[in-house]
Amino acid sequence: MPFLYEDNIASLIQRFKFNADRRAGQILLQLMVQAFRSHQGPCHVQAIVTADLHPGRARKRGFDQTLWLGKRMARALDLPLYQATRRRLTPTQRGLSRPARKRNVRRVYQVTSPLPAQVLLLDDVMTTGATLEALSSACREQGAAHVTAAALARTPAGHAI
Repeated sequence: MPFLYEDNIASLIQRFKFNADRRAGQILLQLMVQAFRSHQGPCHVQAIVTADLHPGRARKRGFDQTLWLGKRMARALDLPLYQATRRRLTPTQRGLSRPARKRNVRRVYQVTSPLPAQVLLLDDVMTTGATLEALSSACREQGAAHVTAAALARTPAGHAI
């Protein structure tokens, strides 16, 4: 996670996520790819897995920001992309406590293809880690042995969105 979710980065992510601002997305993508390349170290991921929006929410929003980001990041890093689909529509995570977030996304993701041993999970913002934890479980069910999580930004400690 290259940034904290505050100030200009929060504004940029909000423009990308809620206004489908592809220009903001392109800036965020470049920052994410650069951060990944400079911090990859000994973990060599073999694929990217995205935490996709429910199709109804993606239609309402106009696009799926994580899938958009994942496709471009996979292309930039020359990695295959796998999608974790949602089994059901869940309420938004905004404003929920950590326990409520965990309950909200418990067993919500499904990966239908076998995965390589080392995958990178991609999300836009990490607050409590509940989404990435649920996604990790779905990936492990399909054979991922080592799971690395990445997000554009992390909410500062003690803050929730």
